[in-house]
Amino acid sequence: MIENTVYFKSRPSQLINLETFLLTILAVPVILLMDEILKQQLLIHFIPQRLTIHLFRLPYYLGGFAVLNLAYQVLRVYCIRYEIHTEELRCYSGIFIRKHEFIENYRIKDYRVEKPFIYRFFGLGNLIIYTSDKTTPVFRLDAIRDPEEKYKILRGLVELNRREKHVFEVD
Repeated sequence: MIENTVYFKSRPSQLINLETFLLTILAVPVILLMDEILKQQLLIHFIPQRLTIHLFRLPYYLGGFAVLNLAYQVLRVYCIRYEIHTEELRCYSGIFIRKHEFIENYRIKDYRVEKPFIYRFFGLGNLIIYTSDKTTPVFRLDAIRDPEEKYKILRGLVELNRREKHVFEVD
C-alpha cells in the first residue's frame, strides 16, 4: 500500500481576476463622469421626487456593486485549493457551499499544459487533465505556478498508482 502523503498544495493565482480588476478600474472614471452628468443634465421637473433621490445615488450604487463584485471574485479564487496526494487529486472550492472533488490517480488518462501570454510573465500556467471519471472528464488546474513540475509529479504518481492497483488502460 502506498503511503498517503501530500505531494503539493496549490492555489490559483489572482491573475485569473485580471479582467475583473481592469473592468473595475475602468468603471471608476465612467461612474464619476456619470455622477457629473446627472447633476448637470437631469431634468428634475419631470421626474418624481422619490425617484430623483435614487437617480442622484445611481453612481454610488454602481460603484458599490463594482466593489462587491471585485471582492466576491477575489474571495472565490482565494477559496480554491488543489492538492495532489499519492492516490488522488483533490480540489476544494466554494465560499458558502464548499465543494470537494476527488479524482483517483489511476483514472487520469492524459494531460495538457497551457501557458497563456500574460501567465508566462509570472511563471504560471494551466494544467488540464483528461480523466475516465464520469463526473469530471476534464479537470483544470488554472493559473498554478510551475505547471510542468506539477505535471511530472502527477504523471509519476499516476504510473505508480496504476502499477500498484494493476490498472491498465484499454481504449
